Amino acid sequence: MWKIKRVTLEFILQAARNNYPLEFAGLLRARDNVITEVLIIPGTRWHEHSASLLMNMVPLDPDIVGSVHSHPGPALPSKADLEFFSKFGKIHLIAGYPYTPETLRAFLPSGKQTNIDVVD
Repeated sequence: MWKIKRVTLEFILQAARNNYPLEFAGLLRARDNVITEVLIIPGTRWHEHSASLLMNMVPLDPDIVGSVHSHPGPALPSKADLEFFSKFGKIHLIAGYPYTPETLRAFLPSGKQTNIDVVD
């Protein structure tokens, strides 16, 4: 079962709001299945319908467990999202518009939606 710190969730939602209508993207850092940080990777490009990370800029860090990005609409993974999920990480988050806790969705590498609990 995955969990996320409330402060990390709030950071994700605010970053998505601030970047709207462009997508926001970052990588997730966790310990013991608790997501604690979002890493913004140098060279990340944010666009209206996509975001791209420069994977050669990702630090060698065993605590990086997956990704987060926003959609200017519903938090439904695209074909490109599903392909990325299957190749990188254990957990992936999509923040859907209007970027509230209720519009955040978590996905496994298979693309299957999973639950994520918020902790203080």
